[in-house]
Amino acid sequence: MKRVIFILIYLSISFFTYCQKIPLDFSVYDDWENIENQRISNDGQWICYEKNPQYGDGELFITSNDNKKVWSLERGCSAIISPNSDYVVFKIKPQTDTLRALKLEKTDDDKLPKDSLVIFSLKTEESKKYDRVKSYKVPDESSWMAFLYHKAVEVKDTSKDESKKKEKKKGEGVPETSEFVIINPNENLFFKYDSVSEYSISENGKLVNFIRVTGDSLLTSTIYSFNTESQKLDSLSGKEGISKKIETSNNGEYYTFLHTQDSVKNKIYSIYCVKLRKGEQKLIMDTITNAPFKGWSVSENGRVYFSDDDSKLYFGTAPIPKTEPKDTLLEEEKVHVDIWNWKDPLLQPQQLAELKDEKKRTYLAVYHIKEDKIVQLADTNIRQIRTVQKGNLNIALGFNDVKYQKRTSWDAQLYRDVYLINLLTGDKDLLFERNKSGIGLSPGGNYIYWYEQADSNWYSYSISQKQKFCLTKDINVNLFDEDHDYPEDPSSYGNVGWTTNDESFLIYDRYDIWKLQPEAKVKPENVTKGYGRENKISFRYQKLDDDAFFVDPDQEMILSSFNESTKQSGFYKTELKSKSVPVTLISGDYAYYGLTKAKNSVDVIWRKMSYNEYPDIWISSLNFKKPVKLTAANPQQEKYNWGTVELFKWVDANGNDTEGLLYKPENFDPTKKYPMIVYFYRLHSDELHQHYTPRPSRSVINPTFYTSNDYLVFMPNIRYKIGYPGESSVNAVVSGTLAVINKGFVDKEHIGIQGQSWGGYQVAYIVTKTDLFAAASPGAPVSNMTSAYGGIRWQSGMSRMFQYEQTQSRIGGTLWDKPFQYIENSPVFFAPKINTPMLIRHDDNDGAVPWYQGIELFVALRRLNKPSWLINYNGAPHNLTEKRANQKDWSKRMFQFFNYYLKDEKPPVWLEEGIPAVEKGENFGFDLVE
Repeated sequence: MKRVIFILIYLSISFFTYCQKIPLDFSVYDDWENIENQRISNDGQWICYEKNPQYGDGELFITSNDNKKVWSLERGCSAIISPNSDYVVFKIKPQTDTLRALKLEKTDDDKLPKDSLVIFSLKTEESKKYDRVKSYKVPDESSWMAFLYHKAVEVKDTSKDESKKKEKKKGEGVPETSEFVIINPNENLFFKYDSVSEYSISENGKLVNFIRVTGDSLLTSTIYSFNTESQKLDSLSGKEGISKKIETSNNGEYYTFLHTQDSVKNKIYSIYCVKLRKGEQKLIMDTITNAPFKGWSVSENGRVYFSDDDSKLYFGTAPIPKTEPKDTLLEEEKVHVDIWNWKDPLLQPQQLAELKDEKKRTYLAVYHIKEDKIVQLADTNIRQIRTVQKGNLNIALGFNDVKYQKRTSWDAQLYRDVYLINLLTGDKDLLFERNKSGIGLSPGGNYIYWYEQADSNWYSYSISQKQKFCLTKDINVNLFDEDHDYPEDPSSYGNVGWTTNDESFLIYDRYDIWKLQPEAKVKPENVTKGYGRENKISFRYQKLDDDAFFVDPDQEMILSSFNESTKQSGFYKTELKSKSVPVTLISGDYAYYGLTKAKNSVDVIWRKMSYNEYPDIWISSLNFKKPVKLTAANPQQEKYNWGTVELFKWVDANGNDTEGLLYKPENFDPTKKYPMIVYFYRLHSDELHQHYTPRPSRSVINPTFYTSNDYLVFMPNIRYKIGYPGESSVNAVVSGTLAVINKGFVDKEHIGIQGQSWGGYQVAYIVTKTDLFAAASPGAPVSNMTSAYGGIRWQSGMSRMFQYEQTQSRIGGTLWDKPFQYIENSPVFFAPKINTPMLIRHDDNDGAVPWYQGIELFVALRRLNKPSWLINYNGAPHNLTEKRANQKDWSKRMFQFFNYYLKDEKPPVWLEEGIPAVEKGENFGFDLVE
């Protein structure tokens, strides 16, 4: 009897505690934390990660792999564990509140507090801090590192009359210099130099190069080389002018830099290569020496780098920049005009959007160090070059898309002429014209490979034999994306890569991995033995060594898994030579991702999440036995009502089996009637185990926040019929919503609908066909396909035609070929049929969907006297990514809107009365109307 009484008391307390859980509100956002930037040491013994609130100061954690030693460092970030696993170097950010206070006082940027640098010894557990550090670098090998300070802040003598002094005008582009440190934290070796502008370190850590810039009106740049083994400092003789872009070869035998003597804004540079052992300084190119074309030289805008094996030096060239004439006109005397010409390869808006990058465009050249030879690879037609093995091989692919640029206004396909380029001679052989398939070069340089969308086959081309091979004609399963529902040829499922020495090529189908002989001499082999297709499990290879060029056929392969039926995921293992099916390592009702292996051990870290479980960091060996959970983010979640999610299945109006996700409150009562919000974009069911932290919305509802506040949230999958995107969305969304209503726990008079961008369009269209929904909130919706078709995506400057003909809108033809389908799929033409109150959000700096689309819908509804509102965040883009304040504001307005229509709560002032322009910025209207 006592035991029964005890159990009843315990259950009562538990139930009371459970019932005491509170709903999420807007006050929780800032303190909800995210775990980011995890790293594991090369020996697998140490892990570091950041735990950052959404607003405020975070922490850096350093922990041992058994979690027995844990250090917490306030405001730490951007950590790097040394190659020898003996120290951790990281930044410490200034306090958020301190920065905010100074910015409110309009403090100059150079006077704001800067990041500090901390070096924490994993051996002694001691740390050293260095203030105002601008940058730091740690090589791939050795315990040496280097860092550069910010320029010291000059303190003016206010006791003197500064108004009569004139600042000495410096030349254009003068580099900022400051103190520079080379340090070995383990051996307490510390070397400091002043007036340094740039630096670089070889991957093996043996050589540190830096530039000192001295002088005032006449600048001198001197290159210094510090040998970390001998601690000896050497230098080249100083050069009058500015040196920059210093880079060091991986083995520390060479370094390179650019130099100019010009003091004007548009400088002309030369490039040098220095061989340390012989002390040779070689001028590689200037306007006279080895210039690829008349009027060309080295460009300061190009990337400068050595090949992985240090045999080559790559750099950019370009036409010599023009000297800008002196401005002799007043602003009112200047003409500002754009000339649109039908022959232009790109529309003027796109040219203007790309203008800054186009002015900095460079063309790749290569210097063969031992051969002392320069080869210009790119030119004004073949502008893109793709090397392999990090630039090691003497062949590359070149791409010419110039003559197809005009088509990009209406054709979503990327057409290119493809060339094989000989890096030793510069010879360019045309391989394919008008190629639109993804194409690559095998890492061994023996084959070119591509997927042909027209016939859904993979092909190879033997460079030595100059012969083409179809590799997959004997595979009897689909290799194209079977979920593709656009009016264009589907893409492939992708490829794994190549095995050692280009012996075989590995590709994916929907579920399994196939091994192909690159000349089709043997039949394709199913590496995963059809186990994936048999069990509806999609296997994908996990590359654990970022530096590996090939898949080693003698090594175990780790595969991620995703079960299409159960939505379970995990990791498996197999071998290319194995005759057995893949072996399960770990699997469950979670989403597993972020697998990272220690370089010199079998230790791995990974993330695991579910709707209810934050994606914390776990550690284990590669067999995934005895995993240890290293983090526990957001323990405060336990005190809030959260929710549950389930896979919901129904048969749509066309008789097709369909899936979606149904989210319910944590304390769900099936006898109760709940308001419901339907949110969608395209396909959602595979996201069953997605975790949604409470955060302000960039554009859409947060299912966790709404279920916590006693809403149901339904996310249906939508599959589209070409030419009928609106009808397709109605079919899926309405049939799914009715299927949920039939379960008996939905308040069918209080159902809302919400979506953003493509989802926003669908929301606007659906309510023209049904009065099922009590409230709708479309974000950035296309409301009129006829006017949007000829519009511009202002962020890129591109025409919108391709989007309607071939991609997301799926019409499948031009406006003049299919005018009625453009009209039939445009909500604004059916505005009189809309009876659903509508909260539209469309921002005036939307670079994806022109905001007049939202205006067209709003003014139509307004004229028809339909309840409607348009929210415009001034200067905001397509999604509210730039200002957290806007995100918070929108989250609250959307919540108040749905609460009014779906919960019969009192309306806020902004909804009921509006906010006149004279009160803008002063009255936000959140108070509820009594």
